[in-house]
Amino acid sequence: MDLRGKKVIVIGKKSSGISVSELLKREGASVLCVDERNDKEATEQVISQCDLVVPSPGVPPENRIIKTAKRFSKPVLGELEIGCRFLDCYKIMVTGTNGKTTVVTMIENLLTAAGYQCKAMGNIGYPVSQVVLDGVKIDYAVIEVSSFQLEYIKDLHPDIAVILNLAPDHLDRYPGYREYVETKKKLLVNLTEKDVFVFNAEDGTVRSFLNGCKAKAVPVSVTKCLSDVYIKDNYFMLGDQSLCHVKCYKLRGEHNKFNLITALTVGNLCGVRKEHMLRLIKEYVLLPNRIEYVLTLNGISFYNDSKGTNVHACMRALESMDGRIGLILGGSSKKEDFCDFFESIDKKVALIAVTGDNAEVIYNAAMKMGFTDIHILPTLSGAVNYLYRSGQVDTVLLSPACSSFDRYKNYVERGEKFKEAVYALQK
Repeated sequence: MDLRGKKVIVIGKKSSGISVSELLKREGASVLCVDERNDKEATEQVISQCDLVVPSPGVPPENRIIKTAKRFSKPVLGELEIGCRFLDCYKIMVTGTNGKTTVVTMIENLLTAAGYQCKAMGNIGYPVSQVVLDGVKIDYAVIEVSSFQLEYIKDLHPDIAVILNLAPDHLDRYPGYREYVETKKKLLVNLTEKDVFVFNAEDGTVRSFLNGCKAKAVPVSVTKCLSDVYIKDNYFMLGDQSLCHVKCYKLRGEHNKFNLITALTVGNLCGVRKEHMLRLIKEYVLLPNRIEYVLTLNGISFYNDSKGTNVHACMRALESMDGRIGLILGGSSKKEDFCDFFESIDKKVALIAVTGDNAEVIYNAAMKMGFTDIHILPTLSGAVNYLYRSGQVDTVLLSPACSSFDRYKNYVERGEKFKEAVYALQK
């Protein structure tokens, strides 16, 4: 990709925008980096004379600069695409609605333990462009890919593409679920017969992506033996060899067994040995804010799943809990329909505290579907206190099924505030 003398507009001044701007400059481009909310420098004349526009992942397609660039037939490419064009290594890209960060981290741990130079990057928080700028030689790039990043690709080409699952999400960004699904599918558009598509065989939408996909397909299943890594008679298996009993695995929930089998499958494709797989099974622990155990107080256990930002993630978290559950829902809306959630709500849910900007929307959906053990609380700490003192629950779970931007910078800050409220109960 020859960028010498090219005029490029970068939209976004956060980590990915800054990193890709520096990479473009290194490659000889003239770069104008503007903030999405303060973009006056990018006049219509400037846009008409540029050679390329690079939006950060959070910039929506209706952005003024993007719309103007398309009107002038200017190419629009995301930071992910730019970074990958200069990344000289084997590329493993992981997408899906839920579990991306967990699987990416597992794969990175597995490949690193096996002696490879490996780096997790992308939507996980470290831009691909920054890895290129760092100049560190790596064997494998494990790249978490969001739907937002896939909106602005052209030639993106993973060696291994992984799609974990698909469920309604980001419906505040897309006209409907179909458009969201089609965006995820773009990860596969440039695959060839030399590449590999690792897919969730238990997800019908993901299975449908096999139609027209040229890559070698490798299915992953928790319930069936479909490829080299699977579960049989409560043992993790590699071919016809048992690795260990499932009780050796510390994480809760069938979804985390699936995440593990996916990571082991990718490791197996990369030649990782049995002993390194066994180490991952026995030693891996979840990152914070993903069904994170906080403490047990007076017989009530508290779990922080602040990363559960959609209904699908919340349902998986509920499945992994035991006893009577007090659930905390609510935040900023992604325009998901909560009626379906309450129609088939896990019977273990004894009580719900809802808080945040869309609290009334969730409350009304619950009432409409006949779930009445729900109460609106003005604050997150109030929700924690209410459930703890209710006398009706064994477990308190924060899995809000919503984004955090109504009150917090991100899901991490929300998770920290939850834990602060839990720790305050001890005083």
